[in-house]
Amino acid sequence: MNDAVFTNANLLKYWKLVKGTTKTRLTLMDVMSLGVQVTCFDVLPKGTNGFHWADSLIDINLDGYQYISFPDIISGSLPSYSEQKGITNDAINFKVSNVNQSVRALALGGFLKDAQMNIKLVILNPYDSTVIDSMLMFSGFIDYVQAIADPNQKTNEMTIYVNSVYKKLDRQPALIAANSVYQSYYKGDEYFSLLGQVNQNQNWKYK
Repeated sequence: MNDAVFTNANLLKYWKLVKGTTKTRLTLMDVMSLGVQVTCFDVLPKGTNGFHWADSLIDINLDGYQYISFPDIISGSLPSYSEQKGITNDAINFKVSNVNQSVRALALGGFLKDAQMNIKLVILNPYDSTVIDSMLMFSGFIDYVQAIADPNQKTNEMTIYVNSVYKKLDRQPALIAANSVYQSYYKGDEYFSLLGQVNQNQNWKYK
């Protein structure tokens, strides 16, 4: 999260309003306790325009796109995130409710299969709902979707299963050549002789 968020004048003012105390700098837990965060989703199918959704009460403008206030994320279904060492290809899944019929039809018809999905945490100005800061929490590709719609039970839920971008490493065939073969094409280029050191110190992971 951008460090400027913790000293944002509107957030400090809102803290005093709802908490009754004055601070000159907020902590991450302080910001999250204010309830000014929402989640934004980019769903980017191949060969067509993407969908941009937010689990906010109103539409949000972010990065040149309007994020529509739809659908509702079922409380507790999104996983928690933490920064850790190493690369992971973990998958996540979460549930949404109040999905309209057209989106459900697209999902169950396979239209969203392999669509890229980005999940962003967004901090809003509590006074006008403009974006103060946003950060990418997860990026991956939709694996499959399950939906339940039962008007008798007042149930309308969709579960989305998303694989991490690193899942591609498991699915795509290796294209690495032996050093001797590479030397026959590009004499003197030592890239493939150093493969044991390439990517050995990756530091970031979403979970």
